[in-house]
Amino acid sequence: MKDRVEEIVLSELDPNFKISCLIRKSNRARRINLRIRSREKAVLTLPRWTSYREGLSFLSNQKKWLEQKIKTFPVTQKLSEYFIEGGQIWINKSPIFLSWSVNNNRKKVFSEVLEDALQLDLPTTDTIENYLFKFLRELARENLKSRLFTLAAKAELNCENVRIGNQRSRWGSCSARSTISLNWRLILLPYEIADYVIFHELAHLKHLNHSLQFWEYLEYICPNSRVYDKELLKAGKNVIRLGHID
Repeated sequence: MKDRVEEIVLSELDPNFKISCLIRKSNRARRINLRIRSREKAVLTLPRWTSYREGLSFLSNQKKWLEQKIKTFPVTQKLSEYFIEGGQIWINKSPIFLSWSVNNNRKKVFSEVLEDALQLDLPTTDTIENYLFKFLRELARENLKSRLFTLAAKAELNCENVRIGNQRSRWGSCSARSTISLNWRLILLPYEIADYVIFHELAHLKHLNHSLQFWEYLEYICPNSRVYDKELLKAGKNVIRLGHID
């Protein structure tokens, strides 16, 4: 069965409120699984032996659950809205404001740094949201890798495997093979808080857990780490929801 999209009306939220549900089969799935991706999208995964009719029946029975989950699901803000409202980029210790204009004659994105501002000149062949997402992710890829290597050298650690991802809920991770993954949205956090996240993942190269030894080592390479951890919870609450493009 090919992937299908089913629209579900959740009338208790609003008579006209609909959520799109992607229904797909998986050879690895052992049971039916329903996940919320956003306030407008869900994914229903079926084991390969489950029929489409069974999937629809399960989905119909989960309407109440969907309504309850969506009521409390965080609102995802567009990047364009975030920057129009004064959102900033941190690629160094001074914040940068982002603005853009659309040019019918432009074929590629053109960027210009003006003191504390970054101006983009965008083509018309894609949406503003997609252009912002692609530009910021590439900017993060260049900036965060450089910062990680600098902080690793400062902590006298060696890290060779780095990836910059589009994680939905995590700021970073460190695998058992010492690959560090960082969320591109770190460049939207105050500089010292993002550096704390990088130090946090670097500390996992020594302690691949959150033991007392881990926190003591993190404090050694990043003084005031507990303070930064609390600041991350506040500052990151809204930033982590930005620009999720399916």
